[in-house]
Amino acid sequence: MKSINIIFSEYGASDGAARCEEAPMSVDLSALSGHYESLGARHRENFEIFMKYWQSEGYEKLLSPTARVMTMPFSVAAENFGAELPRSNKSVETAAMAVWTIGPALEAKCTEMTSSLNDMMTGLLLDVAGSISLYNMHRRMTEWLKSGPARAMGKYINGEFYPGTGSMRQDLIEKVVSLGDTERLIGVRASGSSLLHPRKSQCSLILLGSSEYETEIKMEPCKPCTGRKCLYYQLGGCHIMTPGDAEAVRQRRRG
Repeated sequence: MKSINIIFSEYGASDGAARCEEAPMSVDLSALSGHYESLGARHRENFEIFMKYWQSEGYEKLLSPTARVMTMPFSVAAENFGAELPRSNKSVETAAMAVWTIGPALEAKCTEMTSSLNDMMTGLLLDVAGSISLYNMHRRMTEWLKSGPARAMGKYINGEFYPGTGSMRQDLIEKVVSLGDTERLIGVRASGSSLLHPRKSQCSLILLGSSEYETEIKMEPCKPCTGRKCLYYQLGGCHIMTPGDAEAVRQRRRG
């Protein structure tokens, strides 16, 4: 089992006040396995070749789960991210800025494999597994936040927002990277197009408030969803969809 290396600090603290913590996480590929089991022998064989690689070396060698989490007063978050950051209720006084990544190794291996005809399908499935790993990281990281820093402050998760979705501008990603010093601390940078690198990286702002407004946060499907045109859909996985929501999302796609 892998552990997420979490670099945590409060806003305004010096580098010496930042601390590293570990949160054990697992990567659940059961939904992907079930998908290929249902497709028949030929597709199942491709998946078995991938799983052999994943279990023998891919999982251990290619995943380096790391996160940067910083808590700050909501006023500081609003000052840095503007009116685009919604205040879900009046009890919210604190926000947690989070950036998480599985590192660059898996992305590089996917590129190498998909350029080879013999390894192309394994490379494509490896990319899906990396995206599922990123989702599993998010779930475990929010569990850590809830039971650790939030509990210590007497706060509860009241909502989560992603730059580039809803009312939050995409270019705020660069502000997240700068404020969290993520390129130096965990190797995550923002490009001029406001995309994160390594590609298997994500960021969000989590609101902390009273227990009355406690929310179970889940990553949402892409908007708009392209359905069967999406490569992730065709391969049997979506990196921003919970397994429990899979059927509902498929129904929306068919509709």
